[in-house]
Amino acid sequence: MTNAKLFAKLHALIEDATHADKKHIRNLRKVLRKLKGRQHDLRDSLEGTDNLPEQRKIEQEIEVITLQRSKGVEIYKQLKRARKSARQTKSAD
Repeated sequence: MTNAKLFAKLHALIEDATHADKKHIRNLRKVLRKLKGRQHDLRDSLEGTDNLPEQRKIEQEIEVITLQRSKGVEIYKQLKRARKSARQTKSAD
């Protein structure tokens, strides 16, 4: 899956995060993991590249992935907290 498709999927999952169920959270986590793997692959290829313009391009891609992942991780944590608190209030009743 390309970066653009991963970003589109992440954006769709973030936008539809109002009433997230377990499956939604799992899909969000999968996309975040794929982006993290892509980020590590790009870092590895950056180390092996001597071409300066290519290095800049890879660094920009890494920066974009890092920003998108940070947004996604924040939403993921919020969703997990919300589910946990809803579960605790449900079990307390």
